[in-house]
Order: sequence, then structure tokens, then C-alpha cells
Amino acid sequence: MLKSSLAAAVGAAALCLAPAAFAGPAPGPQEEEGPPKPLPPLQKNFPLDQTWSLRELNGKPVPEGLDASLKIDGNLRGSGFTGCNSWSATLYPVKDQHLAVGPFALTKKQCPKDIMAVEFGFLSSLIGNPTWDLVNGDLVIKGPRGSLRLARSL
Repeated sequence: MLKSSLAAAVGAAALCLAPAAFAGPAPGPQEEEGPPKPLPPLQKNFPLDQTWSLRELNGKPVPEGLDASLKIDGNLRGSGFTGCNSWSATLYPVKDQHLAVGPFALTKKQCPKDIMAVEFGFLSSLIGNPTWDLVNGDLVIKGPRGSLRLARSL
């Protein structure tokens, strides 16, 4: 009798516990709830095969009539004009909207000092793995050596 009572009690206990074991976690918070984790930023595609004209260098407008430009073609070759010299370099977008830049090839024309200063600032801004973004239709490039704001050219 004791044996059958014990077996009945163990069986009843198993039936009571079995649904809880298979029902999943008990209701209520099981993990600490904190603020939701932000989603990683969406990666943008760099606008290849488009020419961009310099509008601002380090937050200052480019002098009237000065034409400096940048274009990255489908072969990831950057090229353009600095207002004085033509330039080219391996220039391609990499992860997290950065630009990788190889050595520059540059014509060697001499121009007035103010134009040469724009040239130096323009090319310097492309050095050092700068970031890029499209802001209100403009291409904005920011690096450790300066920033550029360029507008799409025709």
C-alpha cells in the first residue's frame, strides 16, 4: 500500500510539473529590460560616375569663379580639378562610409597663392580615411585634415 501511495504521489507530482516544464519560461520578465539597442546605421552607396563641384572648404565658401571638382568612376578612380591642377588617385568608398585614397597624381602648374591654398586644402581633406555622406543633395567629406561640401555638377 505504501508503495502504491508513493507511486501515485510521484505520478501526480510529475503531472503537475510536466506542463510547466514544457510551457516555456514563466510569465513575467526573465531578462533585464533596458533601453532598446539601436540598429546599425544603413550603409549608403557612394554616387559613382558623378562629378561634384566644391562649394565649401572647411566651412568657408569657395571663391567665386574657382572650379574644383571630384569624381569617382566605376573603376574606383578618383579624378578632378583643384582650381589650378588636374588630379587623379585611386579613391574608393569602404565600410562605414569612409574613403580610401591612394597617392595623388597631379599636374604641376603654379597658380596664385589663394588658389594654391584651396588646392592644398581640397586634396588634404581627402587624406586620412575621411568619411562621406549625402546631406541635402550635397556630398560632404570630413577628414582629419579638413572638410569639403560639394554640389552635383552637370
